[in-house]
Amino acid sequence: MIYTYDGSFFGYLSAVFDGWHDGLAQIEDICPREGEGSLFGETRFVPTDNGKAQRILDALLEKCGPKTCHYLYYAFLSDAAGTGLPLLQYLRLAFYYKKEFLYHLSDEPIWTVRQWARRTGNERHKLLGLARFQELSDGLLYCRLRPTCCVVPVMAPHFVRRFPAERWVIHDAGRHFGVYYDTEEAVLVTIPQVLPQPQLSGEEKAIEKAWRDYYRTIAIPARRNEALRRSYMPKKYWPSLIEMK
Repeated sequence: MIYTYDGSFFGYLSAVFDGWHDGLAQIEDICPREGEGSLFGETRFVPTDNGKAQRILDALLEKCGPKTCHYLYYAFLSDAAGTGLPLLQYLRLAFYYKKEFLYHLSDEPIWTVRQWARRTGNERHKLLGLARFQELSDGLLYCRLRPTCCVVPVMAPHFVRRFPAERWVIHDAGRHFGVYYDTEEAVLVTIPQVLPQPQLSGEEKAIEKAWRDYYRTIAIPARRNEALRRSYMPKKYWPSLIEMK
C-alpha cells in the first residue's frame, strides 16, 4: 500500500498514523499526492488530521525528547528525494530506543535523517543573513527567495521577533507559497506562480540604488576572490540579492 498526503508535515504524520494502524509490514511508501507513487501499487490518500499528527508528536516528545522532534521536522523540510520510508524508520527506532535514541547514530535511518536535518538547518542559517526585504508602495516588506530546502516556515519566527511592528511576507518562489505577518500573526499563504512586478516605494528605490553604488565603490578589484565570495554567498542565492542585480 502506498500512502499519499497533501505535502504538509502534519499530512505526513497523519499518513504515518494510518499506516501504523493498518500494519507497518504492508506500507510500500509514504509520499505526497503529487509525488513519485508506483503505477502498479495500491494507493490511498490520507487527509490531514491534526489530532492524529499531534498524538505522534506528543508521544515522540514524551519518550525521546525535543531534539528528536526537531530532527524529524527539519529532515522533512529538506525536500530530499524519497524521505517517506526513512522518516518512518526513524520514528520506529525512536519509539524503540526511547531516551537512548540520539546515541544510535550507527543506525542508517537515524544518521540519514540527521544529515537531512543538518542540510535544512545550514540553509536556514545562511538565508537569515542573506534575506533582503524590499518596501513596496503600500508599506509591505517583501522578501523573495528560492531555497533548496523548505526553510521559509522555520525562518519566520526570527523575523517576527526582529520586525514585530512591520507587515511583511517571505515568498518561496520555487514552492509558490510564503509566510505573511500582519503585526499580530504569521500565517502560511499560497502565492500564484505568476505575479506582477512588485511596485517599490520611492524611498526603497533610492535606498537600493545607494546600496548598489556603495557595494561597487568599496570593492577592491585587486583583491577580488570569487571562490571565497561564493563560499559565504552561494551563487544560487544571487538573484535574490539586491546588490547582485
